[in-house]
Amino acid sequence: MSIKNLHPVKPATATAIVNDIDEFTDNMAGWDNDWRQLEAGHPQNRIDTIAGQHTIIQQLNLSHSIHQQGKTSNELMVLGFPSTQTRLNWEGREFVGPAMYNFSGANGYDVVSRPGFCGVTLSFSRVNLSHIAKQLKLPATQVFDSNLPHLLSGQNYALGEFRQYLYGLCDSLSNARTPENYHFARGELDKELPVRFLTALAEPRLTSSSQPLKTRQKGLRLAVDYIEANCQYNPDVLDICVATGLSWRSLDRAFKERLGIGPKRYLLNLRLTQARRQLKCAPPRTKVVEIANDWGFWQMGDFAREYRKMFGELPSESLTQRK
Repeated sequence: MSIKNLHPVKPATATAIVNDIDEFTDNMAGWDNDWRQLEAGHPQNRIDTIAGQHTIIQQLNLSHSIHQQGKTSNELMVLGFPSTQTRLNWEGREFVGPAMYNFSGANGYDVVSRPGFCGVTLSFSRVNLSHIAKQLKLPATQVFDSNLPHLLSGQNYALGEFRQYLYGLCDSLSNARTPENYHFARGELDKELPVRFLTALAEPRLTSSSQPLKTRQKGLRLAVDYIEANCQYNPDVLDICVATGLSWRSLDRAFKERLGIGPKRYLLNLRLTQARRQLKCAPPRTKVVEIANDWGFWQMGDFAREYRKMFGELPSESLTQRK
């Protein structure tokens, strides 16, 4: 699956279950692979893909030990996040547990995965990642010129949080009955995911581990003001970070300390509240879809689900109760 010709709102999703390792690697976008099965036996391999305009997530499950070699596209930055129980040998060194691996080195990659391997690869468009880094005022050298072939997320709290978030996205897809039931906006894939990654990578180097409470409170006030002024347009995470000058992780912490929910949830709740107020005072013959669109809700199934979860009734029920 390539990063092009995709749905304007929803990401493309696909699942492939194959026995042949060459068929398996054919599903890996932007990779030039030469993978070889090391054990005898009938393999059972699975790959789940979520593709946006600039970002691809792929969850890999390999039943047998595999020698993984190859190179990734120069247009992509490709990272790997093995599961916590996974054992693998990265260029002659044995690693166990959560880590981040950079597959985009100039000399390619050379990995031996053990039986039962499970991991997630994350492919970013370098152009898009560089653009977002510039907006966040992060140096490009920090993103693209790191000499570390791997980074232990167990020793990097921010990166560990990002890894947990990434696996949560994959679990959401796995638990959905069909790809159509996967409620996930492509904007989150192409903007929020890169922002979270960049701030997780940068935060240990650019800020102290405990940002002053006063700074977080100021950022919270700026964020709330920005969200209230722009909630009708459903601003994305990058817009909020740029407006406040804080990393997403710092902003998320400030919201949860003060309000008990993160900024994304706060924004969603405010949009739902404003839509509810409009529904309750709407003139006759007003349609729910019109008000939903006014507040940036374009997928009516998603809107109805979130509305009912928030208020215990459907938007149509609120409309019939209008004053």
